[in-house]
Amino acid sequence: QIKFKRFSGRALKKLFYLFSFRIFNWKETLLLSSGELASVFHFPFPALSTPSIKWLKSKQAPPPVNLPEKGIIIGKNIFRDEERVVRILPDDRRRHFYIIGQTGTGKSVLLQEMIRQDIEAGNGAALIDPHGDLAEKILELVPPERVKDVIYFNPSDFDKPIGLNMLEYDPRYPEAKTFVVNELLEIFEKLYNLQAHGFGGPIFEQYMRNSLLLVMEDPESGNTLIEVPRVLSDADFRKYKLSHCKNMVVKNFWELEAEKAGGEASLANMVPYITSKMNVFIANDLVRPIIAQQKSSFNFREVIDEGKILIINLAKGKLGDINSYLLGMIIVGKILMATLSRADVPEEKRRDFYLYIDEFHNVTTKTIATVLAEARKYHLAMIFGHQYIGQLDEETQKAIFGNVGSMLAFRVGPDDAKYLATQFEPVFDENDLVNLDNYNAALRLLIKGETSKAFNIVTFPPSKGNSETARLIKEYSRIKYGCDRALVESELQYRLSKKY
Repeated sequence: QIKFKRFSGRALKKLFYLFSFRIFNWKETLLLSSGELASVFHFPFPALSTPSIKWLKSKQAPPPVNLPEKGIIIGKNIFRDEERVVRILPDDRRRHFYIIGQTGTGKSVLLQEMIRQDIEAGNGAALIDPHGDLAEKILELVPPERVKDVIYFNPSDFDKPIGLNMLEYDPRYPEAKTFVVNELLEIFEKLYNLQAHGFGGPIFEQYMRNSLLLVMEDPESGNTLIEVPRVLSDADFRKYKLSHCKNMVVKNFWELEAEKAGGEASLANMVPYITSKMNVFIANDLVRPIIAQQKSSFNFREVIDEGKILIINLAKGKLGDINSYLLGMIIVGKILMATLSRADVPEEKRRDFYLYIDEFHNVTTKTIATVLAEARKYHLAMIFGHQYIGQLDEETQKAIFGNVGSMLAFRVGPDDAKYLATQFEPVFDENDLVNLDNYNAALRLLIKGETSKAFNIVTFPPSKGNSETARLIKEYSRIKYGCDRALVESELQYRLSKKY
């Protein structure tokens, strides 16, 4: 029979002392089986009402002992009621930063706070935002001394379109032409999934490649995407272009192959197919004035070298998905091309530039897999986020999980948790990753070139901005970089109506 004795006063203090130091009176011990013990003492569980117990939905883990004391702040680690600020060093950022998490878990807030710190530190940065909300918020956070460093690109600005010519390149780097053509082929493959529909074979690629190269051969007569359908369908214009073409491979294709081919490979058969893909953009009143300008409104190489701030608002609700994706991929392509051109500058003189891409799977091609490995030596650090792994093709998945230095996971779905658990084990398992609270994440951080064990992190709340600053930046960018729509349309009309 079990008897309970009430303690008070000195006897109670003595009991606390004995219990604290595990000093027991063995004469009063009672051996119980697990079943008997369970009937006496119940371990807490979620269904039990125990107000004094703080439940954890996912594990907490201590941070590495060598956490950096410099660099931008990502968040804070909370372990056993002790808080430590988590930072990442500039050198480690060049190995890139990958963020994944469901909608509303905290990705955009983290991106916002990271880019805010870069801007305040005087760093060069670019943000590509497919929704528009983050871009608008960043404008409010720009400090007064950096307002004139900002280039705000909003394609939905009907009256003052900013020029963006993918076919424009620096003549000092003729190899850039190959990059432009290859990237545009990748863009159209991604937009239309040509291979899957049986249209993206070698014949299509040959016509598209040589059309782009021919247009680029003579910039004076037009070197934009607008000229591509014309060089295919207008024999006189094509003949004029060929008369100024110095590339014998391109010239031979048009004169000896395309104009003499028959059947499915004939020029007449290929023209409607290719032009139908281009006309989707050319006919769009928002996109046409942007891609029709022969000279881009700003130089991407200067943006990177001079540490400017490029904010891209690609709100799909205003542009439509396909137009948003096209412009996004062109911008990413231009940034990557400008980055690779820094080979003419000694590495120690290359300024760090930070490229932030939200929902990056929509605005990147397979080229990103190659560039991830190369970008580090050109001092381009990429920070990209998205919602779930299924959005990535297999090649990009391999590049991300093989080349990215730091990885952060907010709450994800069960399928992604199963895959990501291999990246965060043995600290976090699938159950932890699907039960994370909003603004809580698992982080695997690169510290001085070495990957740390995973640990938990809590991101900081969003900073408050100034709406007047955002208004001034928009007006400044419109005046400095925008072009009157009427002037753009008039110049385009002149080019297209000119007889050759």
